[in-house]
Order: sequence, then structure tokens, then C-alpha cells
Amino acid sequence: MDASQSNDIVLEEEIEILELSLSLEKQCFGNDFTNEINADKTIDIHRTHLPSIIIQTFIENALKHGLLNKKGIKIVKVDFELKENTLICSILDNGVGRKKAAEIKERSPIKHNTFATRATEKRLRLINSDRKNAIPLEITDLEETGSPIETKVVLKVPLKD
Repeated sequence: MDASQSNDIVLEEEIEILELSLSLEKQCFGNDFTNEINADKTIDIHRTHLPSIIIQTFIENALKHGLLNKKGIKIVKVDFELKENTLICSILDNGVGRKKAAEIKERSPIKHNTFATRATEKRLRLINSDRKNAIPLEITDLEETGSPIETKVVLKVPLKD
């Protein structure tokens, strides 16, 4: 909650929050759930800043919409890498995919409001309105023989604005 009080967060703290959150989720999902968080060794995680409370939202969506409805092994992988003065954050999950998640949601008698995604997208628009270099967001459903195998979210945070 402390992280939500500021516009940005140091990558080291973001990783700590993600590790804590995912360790709690592992208790809920059990042994079928694994996660991995990697930061490229070229990144100074103590001095690199990124917007707070954005990555966590996409991980929560992966867990709630993609992995909760999946049978078998459930994986979330978060990678941070540095390319040309841009921090690239990739969030990968092997859930059911956005199309299947939408179908499941539509059939559910309990209608859930997708507030978190809309709020995060709105927050990114606000952040980008104050930046010279915008932070693009890409969400891709990766498929194999027509079946979803992974959903990938990529945020590219320019380090010099």
C-alpha cells in the first residue's frame, strides 16, 4: 500500500513487492503454481525507477483470469531487461488466454467488473500525458495450433524522459 502513495518506485522495491505477493499466491494455488522474477544484471535495481502499482495489476489479472481457470501447472514469469536506456518489463503467464477468460466470465453468474485493467490503462494514459517519452503497453496472446499457451504483457519504460 505504501507504493501506491507515490508515482514511481525503485525496481528493487517493486521486485520485493512482487516476490511477496507471488509467495502469498503460491499458498493459495499450491504446488501447481510456480513463478520466476528475473532482472538483467546490467540494471541497477537500486536506482532504476518505474511507475508504481502497474506491474502488480497485470500479475493479478494473470492469476485471477488466466491461471485460476487453468488445470495443471500454472506459471507466472516476470523479466526486467535494459535495452537502449529503456526498462522492458515482460509478464508471461501460461493461463487460459484472454479469449477463453472472457468466455468463462460471460458464462459466470457472478459478473465481475474489470476495474483494475481499465484503471491501470487510464493511469498509464495520465502518466504518459506528463512524459516526453510514453510508456507503451503491449498485450499478446501466444498460441500453438490454435490453443492459447501464454499471455504476454510488455511495458517499455524510458529511463530518461
